[in-house]
Amino acid sequence: MYIILIGYLYVVMMFSIVMGSIAKGLVVFFIFGFMPTVILIWLKRGKQIVKERKREEEEDV
Repeated sequence: MYIILIGYLYVVMMFSIVMGSIAKGLVVFFIFGFMPTVILIWLKRGKQIVKERKREEEEDV
């Protein structure tokens, strides 16, 4: 999954570089690169936290 994410960020970075102005490039990278990456990491981490809690509850019982 991480290799796909790195490739996606590379493509978004290339799009943002050729946007014409720095402001447009930063907006494109933020909207299409940074925000989806943060959401994916947040969702993956949420699943890991749930699994860790279940594992701890099983160990305590």
